[in-house]
Amino acid sequence: MNISYILITLSSLVGLLVAKYMRHKLSIFVAGAVPWLGLLGSLLYTEYFVPYQGGGASMWPVAQLFGGTAAAVIGVVVFFVARKFIWPIKDAH
Repeated sequence: MNISYILITLSSLVGLLVAKYMRHKLSIFVAGAVPWLGLLGSLLYTEYFVPYQGGGASMWPVAQLFGGTAAAVIGVVVFFVARKFIWPIKDAH
């Protein structure tokens, strides 16, 4: 399976869960930070705990820069869409 599908699916799932269960001002930060940190944990695990399989230089910082940014953006966009259309916050007025 292509790793980008896993990244998109898990980031979308985090965005949906945060939109559903968190009603705090920091929930948008959580929707972006959790996928970013999840990818970082996955990359660092692969880099330092999986035996070396040959190849060139380690490129995990570049993968984190682009993949982590994509994961965070996907999480935040799904969060906004879910809050707007699926679970809108009702005004107290």
